[in-house]
Amino acid sequence: MELNDQNLYISVTEVSKLFSINRSTVLKLIKKDEFPNCFINSKQEGYRIPVTDIEAYKEKVTKIEDAKKDFLSISEMAEISGCTNEKIRSDLRNGKIKKFSRDENNNYIVHKDIFDEYIKEHIERNGFLTLNEACERLSLSKLTIHTYGPRKVFPNAIIRNQTEGYLIPISDIEDYENKNVIPEGYVTVKQIAEKYKLHPETIRGLIRNNVLKNHKKYVKDTYIVLASEAEDYFKDMLEIKEKYANIDEVSQIIGCNKDTIRSYIKKGLINDCILRSNSEGYLINRLEIDKIKEIYSQERLQLPTGYIFPEDVMQLLETRSVQRAREIIKKHMKSAKKVTNGFNNIEYWIVLESEVIQYKQKLENDRFIPQSPGEFTTIDAVNKYKFEVDKISIPLKLAQTVKIYTEYACQKLAESEARAETLSKKTAYYIKTLKALIKHLPKSIKEMTDEDIESFLNNESQPKYVKQYFIGFVQYCSENIEDCNFFNRYATFNDPNTDTDIYSLETFNKYYNHVIDIELHIEKAIKYKTYAQAWVYVIMHLMNAWRSGDIIYGLPTIDFVDLPIKDLTFFENNRLRKEEARLIVNQVHIKVGQMKISKTGALGQFLCLDSLVEPFATAISITELHRRKYNDKLMLTSIRANGINKMFFEKKLELSGFHSFKMNRTLITYFFHHVSESDGDAHLSYEAAQILRSHLNEDTTKVYIKFSSPQGTLDSMAFNICERGHFGWVYNTMINLVLHQNEQKLEDRTSLIKSLSEKYKVNELETYSSFLLAERIKKESLALRLSKLPKEDLKRLIVKIFRGEMPARMAFAQCLTYPECKSPERTTCIGCENLIPTEYLLFSISEQIETSLYKIYNSEFEWDKEREKHFLKQMFLLMNEAIVEKGKEYVETFIDRKRIKKLYGAILKDREVKQIDNSEKG
Repeated sequence: MELNDQNLYISVTEVSKLFSINRSTVLKLIKKDEFPNCFINSKQEGYRIPVTDIEAYKEKVTKIEDAKKDFLSISEMAEISGCTNEKIRSDLRNGKIKKFSRDENNNYIVHKDIFDEYIKEHIERNGFLTLNEACERLSLSKLTIHTYGPRKVFPNAIIRNQTEGYLIPISDIEDYENKNVIPEGYVTVKQIAEKYKLHPETIRGLIRNNVLKNHKKYVKDTYIVLASEAEDYFKDMLEIKEKYANIDEVSQIIGCNKDTIRSYIKKGLINDCILRSNSEGYLINRLEIDKIKEIYSQERLQLPTGYIFPEDVMQLLETRSVQRAREIIKKHMKSAKKVTNGFNNIEYWIVLESEVIQYKQKLENDRFIPQSPGEFTTIDAVNKYKFEVDKISIPLKLAQTVKIYTEYACQKLAESEARAETLSKKTAYYIKTLKALIKHLPKSIKEMTDEDIESFLNNESQPKYVKQYFIGFVQYCSENIEDCNFFNRYATFNDPNTDTDIYSLETFNKYYNHVIDIELHIEKAIKYKTYAQAWVYVIMHLMNAWRSGDIIYGLPTIDFVDLPIKDLTFFENNRLRKEEARLIVNQVHIKVGQMKISKTGALGQFLCLDSLVEPFATAISITELHRRKYNDKLMLTSIRANGINKMFFEKKLELSGFHSFKMNRTLITYFFHHVSESDGDAHLSYEAAQILRSHLNEDTTKVYIKFSSPQGTLDSMAFNICERGHFGWVYNTMINLVLHQNEQKLEDRTSLIKSLSEKYKVNELETYSSFLLAERIKKESLALRLSKLPKEDLKRLIVKIFRGEMPARMAFAQCLTYPECKSPERTTCIGCENLIPTEYLLFSISEQIETSLYKIYNSEFEWDKEREKHFLKQMFLLMNEAIVEKGKEYVETFIDRKRIKKLYGAILKDREVKQIDNSEKG
């Protein structure tokens, strides 16, 4: 439509067509006084808008749009820079993007000139390569660079930010290349390894042992080797492999045990054999195999009827070696005899097969078998104890003692909540202690005096566990048996120095910095499952005060649904994004939620610090892939069997003395001091520390706390330790009041309510204005109440929230006024100003948003729709608090925002169709 002097006034419909907007938008513009001279001529005609107002508004819109051309939104900046929206938003918050504005919808916008400065300062890498790119160009591993220190290899390397890591000037790389040109005729260790498909360490071993003599140092401690010598050596090796076979291959061809072949070599029966190295073992000329086969067959023919060789005994009894089979034959078999082979005059042991079978049957009869194979319950523990005691010869004078001890042991075993492996050990200790008592007690337990008991306890030949179990038995007797002759109470004490020893704050920080370096660990974690498991094990100690056994047995397996991880090759060239890492962490949290702590029976909890999300998710994902590869039942099998792989600390040898109990005490102690250092609220500190350790009572936690001031400042580290996943305006206000940040403006705190940058625009619902005003008034009132509380009361509230002792009426949230509910008539806590949510509440919010949308669509009653609309606003507001604090990508690991938008769009479309149908019917 064109405007001219003939049309001095136009209608709302004409304006909507002119600007390609709907009528409701035009009416909103009128309410905003964008057309100040409009008027209503009649109800039938509606508003009449002067052409002059239209021209003025067009000019205003043009200016705004022209101005917008010089500004960029978050998504536009992310696309240009190749970053995520969350990174741009984070750099806005931390000041890297120095100036920003907000558009008419309150979204962030940045001027192009400011953004160009940001790109040059923080994104562009003109004249630089990343560490990955430099390593690829120079054919070096990142591990090699980290070993010597990037700045020692590249003196002008810089770090702009932790995410980007080292940037290497191309001039440094060129200097490195010029200094380290490989002389003609030489090759690197890596080139040799790739050519002959060997591990580089194999080549380094040949250099160290001077097998490859013509070598010299190249870069730092790396080597280059004369190419012709390497070719000659490996040519000989290939020829040797064709001519010779190792012991494994020979034993398989002949059908005998490997120890038999070794014995032939030792006795000189094999003429042409060579020992390449201890790791490679003997190599035997293939021409000797027929001769060995003849020797073996002739030996076998000389056996008397019914007799078998030690190799056969090994297979029957499933022993680990022929040597062990020989030992059993000599020690336990009456028919065992040594005979001389007439063929080669060699002596060897033989035994009747029938006796070996009888011996095997006896072993099986003497072995306790649990009710369910592979398990060991408290019932099994009691039954095994009785099974073993029945085989013990008991002196008449100790019959009553054994009876009482059996009652005591069976009661303790039946009440135990230890896991299967620990329970099995306890059972063995009770049995061994009983045997020690039978051997060393001079009289019945009732007849023993305090002097007799002390004499037994002072006997240095008695193992520590025997004394501990005996003291428990003595205490049981004093409480349950009448007419005992002893009266003292006995207890065991550990060395107080070792029981309260903790790591210094400096050392704690070193452990922390060591585990967060993903690039330092990932290569070896992919290669060695023991290394990956060590990484997970240490990280767990830095954020959860779990016992070692609970870490080993309690960590759940990981599912990779909706993640691109298929096998270990994923991590060779990829890294987890923060959102992907958070999905894995959330999965662990949910699976651990109902795990019982073995020692106390308390429910376990998994807490992951934000800075450890990516390292932990990476480490546990790699560990899971190793578990699948080896078909292991547990995630940390190697920790259970062998402890921490020493390689994990080879770059930080000062950290190699890692101790689980000591680190648990350290974590609890630093949290304890963080809560109590200023005002001496020690009782609060004990309670707060309990939840880290999952203890049921306060006294047991005190044992773990070292009563001395920690070294160094705790501000940053301890606060990170205490961060436990609560979010929201209320909790942040409380924390800041405790940390003396009262000067923070209330407007800054409540701005998150207004900055609904990611609103779900429900077109037919009421606007947010009155709702937000009411919410702001409620929160300003609550802030005033909190600011008037004494600091001690605030701290007490925070500790209780930390411990989960102020539960809301819904899961995954706390209530500021617990146990008193300010709104008992409400059906949900969402929307209450006293609600303190955790991240995991977002799971249920997602479901409730969908439910409310369906109710709004299906309900026939307007009052019902209005209630659900109000509830929706409260959920959107809560979700936006999480987005402002945690970021959109983080929140999307809990809430499928795309699904909600799609659902809402489908509901709107369906309603439009119904309205059209109804109008046509009318």
